[in-house]
Amino acid sequence: MKKTQIIVVNGGADDNDEWESSISALGYETVAAENLEEAADISKSEGAWVAAVDTAKPGKNFFDSLRLLKKSADDLLLIVAADRDCLDRVIEELRTVAEDFLEKPVRLELLEMALRRASEKAVLKKKLAKIRKQQEIAEKTRDRTTEIAETEKLIAVRQVVDKMSSFVARIAKDVQGGMRYFKQMPYFVSIHDSDCKVVALNPIYKSHFGNKIGKNSWEIYLGDAASRRGCPVGRTLDTGNVQRSHAVVRYLSGRHVPVIVHTSPIYDNEGEVELVLEVSAGTKELESFEIELKSTQQRFEQLFNEVPCYVAVLDHKFRVTALNRKCKEDFGDFTGKGFFDVFRQAQTPYFTCPITRTLEDGEPHHSEMILTAPNGDIQNFLAWTSPVKTAAGKLLQVNVIFMDVTELRELQDNLSTLGLMIGSVSHGIKGILTGMDAGIYLIDSGFYKDMPARVEEGLDVVKLMADRMRKVVYDILYYTKERELETTRVNVLKFAGEVAANMDIKIRGANIEFVCDFEPFLGDFEIDVSLVRAAFVNILENAMEACIADKADKSHQILFRVSAEGDCVVFDFIDNGPGLSEEEIKKIFAMFYSSKGSRGTGLGLFVTEKTIRKHGGTVTLESSPGEGAHFQIRLPRAPVAAEVEEKNGEAPDGFENLRPAR
Repeated sequence: MKKTQIIVVNGGADDNDEWESSISALGYETVAAENLEEAADISKSEGAWVAAVDTAKPGKNFFDSLRLLKKSADDLLLIVAADRDCLDRVIEELRTVAEDFLEKPVRLELLEMALRRASEKAVLKKKLAKIRKQQEIAEKTRDRTTEIAETEKLIAVRQVVDKMSSFVARIAKDVQGGMRYFKQMPYFVSIHDSDCKVVALNPIYKSHFGNKIGKNSWEIYLGDAASRRGCPVGRTLDTGNVQRSHAVVRYLSGRHVPVIVHTSPIYDNEGEVELVLEVSAGTKELESFEIELKSTQQRFEQLFNEVPCYVAVLDHKFRVTALNRKCKEDFGDFTGKGFFDVFRQAQTPYFTCPITRTLEDGEPHHSEMILTAPNGDIQNFLAWTSPVKTAAGKLLQVNVIFMDVTELRELQDNLSTLGLMIGSVSHGIKGILTGMDAGIYLIDSGFYKDMPARVEEGLDVVKLMADRMRKVVYDILYYTKERELETTRVNVLKFAGEVAANMDIKIRGANIEFVCDFEPFLGDFEIDVSLVRAAFVNILENAMEACIADKADKSHQILFRVSAEGDCVVFDFIDNGPGLSEEEIKKIFAMFYSSKGSRGTGLGLFVTEKTIRKHGGTVTLESSPGEGAHFQIRLPRAPVAAEVEEKNGEAPDGFENLRPAR
């Protein structure tokens, strides 16, 4: 990965050149800035994301300038170095501005860690900005798509009415009288609603009868057709059937003209006649109308399929009536099925579902929906719904546009987890460094005052802090490195003995009695040795630390017991330390939870429980305040051979000094 460009800012320190050399030695590209104003200009022109500021005696002007720099370049990440006597003030003034603080003289490894953290955070911010930009593009595309669809729909309706007169001329030869008859009699096209009112008409209709929109359908007729029940539209509304009839109409001029009338019902989703198409023409008009309508439908379908999001059209009963190509490609063609039979609602409450709300109030809505996709995966979707209505405003269907944002939500969760882990680990390391400072002080003072006992005490403290630091690093590595199990068949007794021998000196050195109780014939089992060993050592170290922290006046003991139960091997770890409350037991295996305060990262037991589960085993804990703790691990194993060699009952090398409980 390309390293981030670093702006090295001279904040008034004499050793700024050495500061810049140290950063360059770590492999980072540096750009020098004489002051904070120059750093801001460099950030804007060069696109740098991290600035390292070295200061000597910071004052109010320095703090104000640094805040202005952060305000003008919000994406710029700041690392500030200061002398020890003014570091606390720098941290207090800039805790909401800078990403990291270093004490001068700066240790190279701490500088490298600070630069790496800032660089990684800069990369994450770039990725998040890219995702947000993509989301904005998708939203603009959706808005534009909706606008195009609405416009195309209006154009199509207008074309159906306005152009029908022109294309029915192509079939005029099929009408009695041929072209002569067509030229003598205009072709009128109109649409009527269920109340027998005219809702749309073509220009020829309007020129001969006037603007009849909103008027009764029978007003242009004479004789029996000049009534609600007698007119062609009225008969089609009553019967629900296509009608062909002869009638006489009256023009605005007063002229009476005989016509051949064709009426056809248009149904809604519930099977009721919603509209009636009326064409005064011969017997072939509907065929030509069908051709033109099919052309319009093809244009709609092309637009429908090119939308980059998922699009579905639903009826009143949530049944899918249409799907675009992308939806079919990713989830299959589920036209005719219930939308929520295919996409089961995982966590979206009924009252926040945009589809339900649009069906209820006929208005557009949008919200995030958590749905179980057809493949069984739980996915996050941003959904927009819009009503499909008649000209009279009646809701027919619901158009649903939804976009998968699962990866965005996962990234947000990962960023939250990363921040929590960094905070927890930083807090733990801070405590370790404080203890290490105390040990170094004891060594220094004991060395110069010729006090060997103090030097030895300081070394013990430093060793203890180093062990804790090592454990923190191992826990982080086990948590972050996801890998497949590398199992091997091992002897249970030998494996347990090696774990016990490894912990024996450490536990007894803490003045704690370590008792091992192993059944003699335990056979073999298949495990990932390094992972399970680390899990067992972690539990034993926790038991040891609990006993050390126990203030009760009693002799402490840790019991490590191994037994066999059928196809399982059972490992018991029992101590008589201070124990745990019921609330602590509920959270003991949760990530970042620790009962040790600043001495723990909260990853140890989380990693342990994860390791055992990967092996198909279980971890249980029984404890109560003042009564110690009992961890039990059950691990499955492959069937043991019928003949068990005698060596299974032998104690492993280096384990002879452990006393059995019996």
